[in-house]
Amino acid sequence: MEKRRTSQELEAELKETKLRLEEAEETLRAIQNNEVDALIVDGPQGQQVFTLQGAEQPYRILMETMSEGTLTVAVDGTILYCNQRFAEMLKNSLNGIIGSSFQEIMPSGEWQVFKALLAECGKKGCRGEYHLGTFEGGQVPVHISASPLRLQGQEGFCIVATDLAKQLELEQQLRQSQKMEAIGTLAGGIAHDFNNILAAIIGFGEMVEEDLPPDSPSIPRIQRVLSAASRGTELVRQILAFSRKAELTRTPLSLAPLVKEAIQLLRASLPTTIEIKLSMKAARDTILASPSEVQQILMNLITNAFFAMKERGGILGINITNVDFKPDSPVFDADIEPGEYVQIVVTDTGSGMQPDVMKRIFEPFFTTKGVGEGTGMGLPVVYGIVKSLHGTITVESEPGAGSTFRVFLPMTRTDEKLESSEAQVTPKGSEHILFVDDEALLTEWGQAVLERLGYSVTALTDSTEALNLFSSDPSRFDLVIADQTMPKLTGLQLARKLLTIRNNIPIILCTGHSDSVSPEKAKAAGIKEFLIKPITRKELAESIHRALDKKTKK
Repeated sequence: MEKRRTSQELEAELKETKLRLEEAEETLRAIQNNEVDALIVDGPQGQQVFTLQGAEQPYRILMETMSEGTLTVAVDGTILYCNQRFAEMLKNSLNGIIGSSFQEIMPSGEWQVFKALLAECGKKGCRGEYHLGTFEGGQVPVHISASPLRLQGQEGFCIVATDLAKQLELEQQLRQSQKMEAIGTLAGGIAHDFNNILAAIIGFGEMVEEDLPPDSPSIPRIQRVLSAASRGTELVRQILAFSRKAELTRTPLSLAPLVKEAIQLLRASLPTTIEIKLSMKAARDTILASPSEVQQILMNLITNAFFAMKERGGILGINITNVDFKPDSPVFDADIEPGEYVQIVVTDTGSGMQPDVMKRIFEPFFTTKGVGEGTGMGLPVVYGIVKSLHGTITVESEPGAGSTFRVFLPMTRTDEKLESSEAQVTPKGSEHILFVDDEALLTEWGQAVLERLGYSVTALTDSTEALNLFSSDPSRFDLVIADQTMPKLTGLQLARKLLTIRNNIPIILCTGHSDSVSPEKAKAAGIKEFLIKPITRKELAESIHRALDKKTKK
């Protein structure tokens, strides 16, 4: 998985970059004020000492040894000399720069401001942020420090120019990292409550489906409710995974059926003015991922393409092919590893994007849509998923000519067992279960679904009441199911107390989301099973079966 640098790491690197700038300015001031007699420089041939002698020598040594772009400029703006670093910044040669005017490499508006500052800088010097034109026609953002000096009887200036591109990139990455951390905090805060709501919808929805006659017209409707709630569940998990608050279980799976399913789901919601063209030419399409991750990639890219064509309609193209990146292949992403990839190409004939928009489409919360039309999270979610799958994503677009998104996902070994969708029998039992959850709605659901599975159930909403009841007769219960986030005693605290009273009681811990507990922490505390809400009837039944089996084998 691609390593995402934290805000602290980015801040440290940014601080180091700014420190280099400060050191360059300090060196310039020290030499100008004759505060040093020599420069000690670490170079390719080891450490060298330069003695500062003569009026011009200090500045020449400074320019040749500094890692920043350095030059001397006459009062009229003529560049008298510059070091190699400055020439590299402008993508030019020394001969191409020396003798030219500083005005020629600075935009006219900025040159007028800078020229006025030079005229007033006197002994104090001046500094500011400007742009310099490169030999190739581009521009380099720079921080300029200028100090007056006299060279060979001429008045002039010594200028240190620091390339700000790296600093600006770090600042952008820092803002991005802070956004991601904010998303993580927000996601963690809402996940627990939202998953509890979804748990109730799914739980009671499954009961309604079970109670309906086989020929009831309401069965497809309740199945749509369950499907929508399931998508909501996966979305919460995906946001948590995207913000590094949770990890998803990944298995080898084939892309073809998932692509067909996504098109089938979206076809009904897309207007007839949009034609879908599907081409699947990949000989092999097995990747290591979770179905929800692939679904999120496809749904967001297709929805994005639809939005670009919603006014006039157009053609939505989806192409699946194989790509083999050799070790010496020219690649567009430095992080891409050589190997076989599945390429997903989603094209549209819509409005396209301006270059400044295209640069920001993967930023969280950036959107060109109106209020109520989008949150700016679709493409950033896609980007996060693709990167976490060790893949990459590119975009090509021109205003009025549509857009093309290319997703490259590494293929996995085809001899691995693909995810199975075969139906399995839901296990039942007759043991006595203590069910504890502070949400009354979920307590009601827990009791009802467990009784339908044949178990005897005592359901409580108070964790201290549950502890007291268990303490009065520890042998009464065969298994305990407890929620993690509860007042008075959390599920983990309750479990530890119950295990102190009876060390072989099987316990299942459930949570909508919690930063304070993990599967590893639960296991270390002696808890048999750890479940993330919302929990389906089948998941709960299988978890109980495993926990009780572990008890009997002990």
